[in-house]
Amino acid sequence: MNRTTDFRSPIIDIHISRRGFGAGLAAFTTLASANVALAGSETQSIPKYLSIPVEVGPALKSQSILNDRWACSVSSAIAGDIGLGAQIRVCRNDSSCAIYTVTEVRKNDAQDMIRLGKVARQRLGTTSTGFSATLRQALATEAMSDDQAKNASEFVERIEDSGGHQGLLVMAPHGGAIELNTDRQARRVAQKLSGADVSTWCCKGYKSGGGAWDRWHVTSTAIHPKSFPGLASVSQRDFAYAVAFHGMSAAGVLIGGGGSHQLKKLLQQEIKAAIGGQVTIAGQGNSLGGSSPNNVVNWVTAGGAGGIQIEQSYEIRSKHWQAVADAVAKVYAGLV
Repeated sequence: MNRTTDFRSPIIDIHISRRGFGAGLAAFTTLASANVALAGSETQSIPKYLSIPVEVGPALKSQSILNDRWACSVSSAIAGDIGLGAQIRVCRNDSSCAIYTVTEVRKNDAQDMIRLGKVARQRLGTTSTGFSATLRQALATEAMSDDQAKNASEFVERIEDSGGHQGLLVMAPHGGAIELNTDRQARRVAQKLSGADVSTWCCKGYKSGGGAWDRWHVTSTAIHPKSFPGLASVSQRDFAYAVAFHGMSAAGVLIGGGGSHQLKKLLQQEIKAAIGGQVTIAGQGNSLGGSSPNNVVNWVTAGGAGGIQIEQSYEIRSKHWQAVADAVAKVYAGLV
């Protein structure tokens, strides 16, 4: 089922399918060869490099992005290169960069204009209402090992896929220092299920001195495959199942997603047996429940019905990340 997400603005009405970029992937993607820093047969995905000098202006009072720290608007000219719904990297200088989602196109703005609300500009270390910056298309901009990314305060995207898997996609959208150990959990599940119908998609972001979450975090309902070419390569696959590891500030483990309640109960039982403590299933309306059809863990699955989101406290991810991953692998071993 091809689920279409409708991003609307008062300026331009454009419809974008988050799953529609796989066929054109070769046009804007290169794949770096796997190296010794990567697990198994992982490869690193790099979009075509794009760098545009821009002028950053304040969001207007009429704009929905006025108080949104994660979103921006762009001119029609920039939208032609980037696309509505995609993520962009905005850099005020070498040390002040942040990722934003393009949620509005303004046809009357100057061709080099992007707009950010005050809280969004603060992520770049300034409250100035106007300044020059550089816009880049991608989160990942060059091939590098995990250690190189960590030392450079950078972001990398990894994919491990046979080209034909449809069973389980194990995901860590916010690995590295964004949400500690979530990428290690994804890799561990894949290792435990070695030889099964399983692919992995992991992202890692770092920032020296802290602040990786503020710089690199992209909400799971906003993740767009045009900005994540590794994801784009499997975005139309219709996996039977997908599981995404995440971090949260609350205590314990929260199991959500668009998957069945029966599957959530199995995961709850296995995780609780492994670590004890608070393991709950997200109720309807829970902001961390991951049930939105726009959540990446849902729309990569057939009919949007096979996604599971696992939210974990810092303590769980620090002390029990392996036990949680092993419990998850045990459940899916009987399914793929």
